Amino acid sequence: MYENTEAKSNPFWFQVMVNGKRVTRRGFRTRGEAKKARAALITELSKDEYIEPSKMTFGEYYIKWLKSRNNLAFNTLKMYSKYFKSHINPVIGHIPISKLTPSHIEELLEAMREKGLGDEMVKRNYAVVHAALNAAVKKDILIRNVAGRVEKPKVTRKERPLMETDALQQMLKDSKDFSRYWIAAYLAVMTGMRIGEICGLQWADIDFDRGLILVQRNMLEDTNEFSSLKTNKSRRVIAISPQVVETLKEQRQKVDIEKAELKGEYQDRDLVVCSSKGTAALQNRIRSSWKRIQELYKKEDEPELRFHDLRHAHASILLKQGVHPKVVSERLGHSTITLTLETYSHLLPHMQSDAAIGLEQMINLK
Repeated sequence: MYENTEAKSNPFWFQVMVNGKRVTRRGFRTRGEAKKARAALITELSKDEYIEPSKMTFGEYYIKWLKSRNNLAFNTLKMYSKYFKSHINPVIGHIPISKLTPSHIEELLEAMREKGLGDEMVKRNYAVVHAALNAAVKKDILIRNVAGRVEKPKVTRKERPLMETDALQQMLKDSKDFSRYWIAAYLAVMTGMRIGEICGLQWADIDFDRGLILVQRNMLEDTNEFSSLKTNKSRRVIAISPQVVETLKEQRQKVDIEKAELKGEYQDRDLVVCSSKGTAALQNRIRSSWKRIQELYKKEDEPELRFHDLRHAHASILLKQGVHPKVVSERLGHSTITLTLETYSHLLPHMQSDAAIGLEQMINLK
């Protein structure tokens, strides 16, 4: 095991002999990671599973790369696998990784567009291929990343229309007793939490006295098991108003009554949003419930909102009120404030106007 003391990041590397040739792998963050990778490579060699980089197809490499991404959330791994099987592998999976060219990447992008994929999905697939090839460069499998020599796909953001705040407020009021999953929609509007975070929220995460919610886990949609959050910024504390505190207390009373009625049959997972038996709420059922609420209570002239749009409504309401984008970013659990500003850039001119008027009120020459 070796360390490049001049490297600014990922300084550890190792070498092993393969068929009389020295094979080098670089780009490991810690000595432990390098040892683990060396042991895995030696295991491959002993089982005759090792493929020389010059003979490895991109598809073979991609599968190995994905297996090594232990730091990725379960849902992200699942998504990357789906991208590979549906879009990437059919076009470039058979090509030896050492023979990949910028033209191959351009063919991939064009093939996805011809299939009718939107700009955002094309960009996501490109980003995954770029990341995989970047890792290959760091491990000395490739000299350069050919995806980096292709123009990055651009996305034209389409602003989804949001319901007027008064109309959204009235709809939430009118539908409060319609469905047991109303509370999920209410939390999305009042906290900006994602649906998986809401489904994973436990009573132990709520500080009723201080008016705080600790977001620290996600509920996997397929398995209804807890998982870690996508990024460190996703783990966060959200301040809630006295009204939200009271609404959550009402929800807890309802859950306690169901628990008492079922006694030993109740499957207590300490969940805020759950089925009548205490099991995890199905995310599709929550979305269906929200869709049904709109069918019954939404005004005809108001746009229909996806459940995820309630999170956008939360951010939009705060920004229109003049709340600092950094605070909004923290509540949403965005990885950077840049992401928040890009997502809600259409609201910034309004904020600029308010700022100019506020400044004039403070310094007025008349």
